[in-house]
Amino acid sequence: MKNFGFSDLILVDPRLHREGDETGSEPFFERESRRMAWHAEDVLDRARIVPDLKTAVSDRGLVLATAPQGYPRFRNLSPEEAAEAVSGSPLPPPAFVFGSESSGLTLEELALCAGVVVIPTAPAYRDLNLAQSAVLMAYLAFRRAESPRVPHKPDRAGHDEAESVAEGFLDLAKRAEFLKSGDEPVSRELRAFFHRAGLSRRESELLRSLIRRIRAKFPRE
Repeated sequence: MKNFGFSDLILVDPRLHREGDETGSEPFFERESRRMAWHAEDVLDRARIVPDLKTAVSDRGLVLATAPQGYPRFRNLSPEEAAEAVSGSPLPPPAFVFGSESSGLTLEELALCAGVVVIPTAPAYRDLNLAQSAVLMAYLAFRRAESPRVPHKPDRAGHDEAESVAEGFLDLAKRAEFLKSGDEPVSRELRAFFHRAGLSRRESELLRSLIRRIRAKFPRE
C-alpha cells in the first residue's frame, strides 16, 4: 500500500493465527507482518487495531468493501468505478475494506459499506488473495488521483453520521412494525441504502432532525 501513497491502515482483530505463536517469541502475526513489510515498518507502527468493522470505519466517509462476487441486494462496482468514486470523495477520508482470506466479509459487514467492489477474474480460478486485491485497488486509486479533479461536491457525511441516520430509520421501522426484530435481511438492505446514498453532512443533519421529531410525536408504546 505504501507504493501507491497509502499509509492509514486499520486492522480489525488481526491476530487470528495464534497457533503459530511460540513461547518466549514475538507473536506470529507481528513477526510475519514485519518480515513482509519491506521498508514499510512505519505503516505497521502507525496502524490502528480495533475490535470490529463498525469501529474501524466510524470516522471514514465513502466505504467500499471488496468481495469475490457481486450481491444482488447491494450496489456492485467494478474496480475502476470504485477508484473513481473514492477519488471524488476526499472528505471525510474514504476507505477500502478487505475481508479475511479464509472467510471474507459477512452480510452484516457488507451492509455497513456503500458498495461492493468485484474484481473480475477468469472463471477457472476466481480467487485472489488479500494482497493481490489490495495492491490492485491501491494502484487504481493512485492513478485516478493523478487525473484532473472533478468539481467540488458538498462534504460527504461521515460513516458514523450515515450509520446514525440508518439506526434511527430502522428504529422507526420497528416502531411501525415494518420490522420485527431489526435483524431481518431487509434491515441490511435498508442500512446499506443509507451508506450508498452518499448523503452530504447537511442532508444527514436534516434526516436525523426529522427522525428525532417523528420519535417525539410517536413514542414507543
